[in-house]
Amino acid sequence: MANSPSHALGQIVGYAMEQAFFEMLVPAANEFSLFLDRQGPRAARGTKKKVTWTDDRGNKHDLDFVLERDGSAGVVGLPAAFIESAWRRYTKHSVNKAGEIANSLVPLRRTHRHERPFLGAIVAGEWTQGGVAQMESQGISVVHLPLSTLVDAFAVENVDLTFGEDTETEYLAAQVSKWNDIGPDGRTNIIEALRRGADSQFELFVERLREHLSRKVQSVRILPLRGATRTAASVAEALSILSSLTSAESSPEDLELLRIEVQVHYSNTDKIEASFSALSEAILWLEQNYLDK
Repeated sequence: MANSPSHALGQIVGYAMEQAFFEMLVPAANEFSLFLDRQGPRAARGTKKKVTWTDDRGNKHDLDFVLERDGSAGVVGLPAAFIESAWRRYTKHSVNKAGEIANSLVPLRRTHRHERPFLGAIVAGEWTQGGVAQMESQGISVVHLPLSTLVDAFAVENVDLTFGEDTETEYLAAQVSKWNDIGPDGRTNIIEALRRGADSQFELFVERLREHLSRKVQSVRILPLRGATRTAASVAEALSILSSLTSAESSPEDLELLRIEVQVHYSNTDKIEASFSALSEAILWLEQNYLDK
């Protein structure tokens, strides 16, 4: 079944946003020597065009942009940033979409917690403050472009995005026809106008991305836990156990190593915590994830 004119217009706006924002992310990707992936052909995923990542529970998530360390057209690198983009014409749909975005990004951050990827959302159109706050509360950096930014960009080629729910289908179909008729040059004009209109707000988003990508390890806290574990049935019993500890038992070097906890603190206040049952595991983890980075 063919798409309705309303749905087709939504796809057109999504395409323009993807083209505009991809080019606006390129400078940051180049600055940090990252591979910037988006939907389209890539040798690393064979015949598939979608950018799909799988979380630690086996759920697949299709994304708009992913920045990768050590990635290339033929090799999938480590994720440095997961970024989604979306637009909504009506606020009543924005909260649900905000939930969808969070449900894609947050599990991927958990899955790749050792890389601690940046999570971002570029949203445009009519969004409630609650929808934006919902994403931000889960650690997603959000840039919200007002509907007027889209309307003004498409207006340079006389494509009207000021339609409403009661707009006649014929009028919506006419806007789709205009998009089809303006050809590559006209579409480029709209995309460039969108970049100009979004530039000031988008720059704040990119600065947050740069801050995340440029973070440095500030300190590493190592907490070795030694001795036999004792479980008390009450606070009084716990106090009795503590009081009975001898000075020999309180000497950590003489006690068996039970676990090592490691906390990596970054310059941008990020913190990554890990726990290991063996010293060799902690050493290997630090070497693989942080040495020479």
